[in-house]
Amino acid sequence: MGKNVKLKNKRTEKKTPEKESFFFFVRDQGEGAARVVVIILKILELVMTTIFCVCLGIFGPLAIRGMDDPVVSSDPSSIYWLASSCVYIIGLFVLMFGHSKIATVIHVIAAAGTLVTYASYAKMFKDQDPSIGMGPTALYMPCLFITVMTAVIMLLINLPKWVDRHVQKVNEQAPSILGDREKK
Repeated sequence: MGKNVKLKNKRTEKKTPEKESFFFFVRDQGEGAARVVVIILKILELVMTTIFCVCLGIFGPLAIRGMDDPVVSSDPSSIYWLASSCVYIIGLFVLMFGHSKIATVIHVIAAAGTLVTYASYAKMFKDQDPSIGMGPTALYMPCLFITVMTAVIMLLINLPKWVDRHVQKVNEQAPSILGDREKK
């Protein structure tokens, strides 16, 4: 009998905001499967930095500095370890705020500090029985893996961008067949 007439209300026509996908501090985390890998690596790096840099990297050197043995407590290697741990923590914050290239540079500097710490402890414990180990090496050497994870995160985020820019540059340099035809 009658037409079905739908009245539109301006209030109901307002667009609802699109639901955003999960991101860990920043949106730029790669594309596709790389995004999932980057999120997992960031969580793993957060856990490792908490364990090896905050807990062991701050409290370990402070405990060594408070020892009764003046040879061990006065050695600057514990200061190197403490400084490297603080640099790793700063690099983690920079990474979480989306600056993966800068974080990689910061973590490479911290890795150099870790290697200096290793060399210093190796010199101090060179006369020790090899079956006992070489000082607290197991406590600070896993920090090198944090540097590797940061480099992998940086590559996963930036490699597709670099490839796209390279392909775009190559396409701009290539002559167009259609462009030559139109000129004639």
